[in-house]
Amino acid sequence: MNLGEQLKSLREQHNMSREKLAQKMIVSRQTVFKWEKNKAYPTLDNLVKMSELYQITLDELVKGERTFPKS
Repeated sequence: MNLGEQLKSLREQHNMSREKLAQKMIVSRQTVFKWEKNKAYPTLDNLVKMSELYQITLDELVKGERTFPKS
């Protein structure tokens, strides 16, 4: 799953519209659309904000992993 698909999936799991997420992130609805279509990428600050909003780690948000790989 790519980042855009992951962002869309998490937004939908939290029953949030693009408009609602945009308001929480203080960006436009079009920006959220671009993130979900991989036409633009969130800043690191926005990724951190989304990880806090969804209560997941950055790894889970960006890579979709729930566990850390073993070395």
